[in-house]
Amino acid sequence: MKVAIVSPWAVRCGISSYTFDLAQALSTQGVDVYIVRLNRFGRKDINYFETLATRRIPKVDLILVEHEYGLYEGGEGAFYGTLRQRSGATPVVTTMHSVSIPIPDEIISENSDAVIVHNKFCQERYAHDSTVIPHGVRQAEPVPRDEAKRALGLEGPVVGMFGFVAPYKGYEFAIRQVGMEFPGVTLLAVGGWHFDLETTYIARMKDLANSLAPGQVRWTGWAEKEMLPTFFGAVDVGLYPNRYATESGSLLTMIGYGKCVLANSLAPVREKEGEGALVAYKNEGEFVMKLEELLGKPELREKYEEGARNYAERNSWANIARKHIELFKELM
Repeated sequence: MKVAIVSPWAVRCGISSYTFDLAQALSTQGVDVYIVRLNRFGRKDINYFETLATRRIPKVDLILVEHEYGLYEGGEGAFYGTLRQRSGATPVVTTMHSVSIPIPDEIISENSDAVIVHNKFCQERYAHDSTVIPHGVRQAEPVPRDEAKRALGLEGPVVGMFGFVAPYKGYEFAIRQVGMEFPGVTLLAVGGWHFDLETTYIARMKDLANSLAPGQVRWTGWAEKEMLPTFFGAVDVGLYPNRYATESGSLLTMIGYGKCVLANSLAPVREKEGEGALVAYKNEGEFVMKLEELLGKPELREKYEEGARNYAERNSWANIARKHIELFKELM
């Protein structure tokens, strides 16, 4: 089976990381994978999308498109219209990494033989037929906690956030709560931006941390993969205070490292809470109460760490690749 995946590639991008893990898992199970690189940044006009759909995709058995609205900047009509003309009888599958913008959703649905979403929340919000295949989880072992803390020069309880530092990620909330309610706790902020340059938002968050939680917030900047086992090893409780999410590779990375995670009670989070993968909170009072309990009761953390590992096992990339292959075979 030959599959072409249209996606950003080899850039600092969550969908690029997702594609790498999926492509690797598919290849391990005998699929010939061809990556068709979609530019993550830069100007993308009609000519770009028409060229992408006609000249850059090799002859394959199936075309898989990893879609996110910001990647196409409204160019779905040009890309999918051209792709459908070009592909003929070759099945086209689209994975929707976010949903619910009506016009591109309709274009994608009309020009895809199947649409994949990552959870029931997205399936309910997507106004067309779709198949749920969860976001895969990369299972990894963290460095032992005491060893990791020594390596990073950290002492005492550590809570951690991971991913791109962006306004919707809830950094203001985390910094305020740590500074006001947890004076002996370190917040380890693991992540940066798509580029090495510091954004105005990151600078503002650092100023806020210096003001409300002086000495309590440790910023790592962009984290290379070889450092992640140490960073996650040092974390006692992972935090996910996002204000919005349809699915989250950063959340699943923490789960993949077997971390006990305290997360804002968004719909996709509640689905994982129902599977025992994490702890959810609904408001500031619950956040404080549950974080105090998790930091003070190692046995409770261990329960959720086991739940995280079990979730990661069920949704390993090998299992997720098999679900893709089953769908591909049905379409072919």
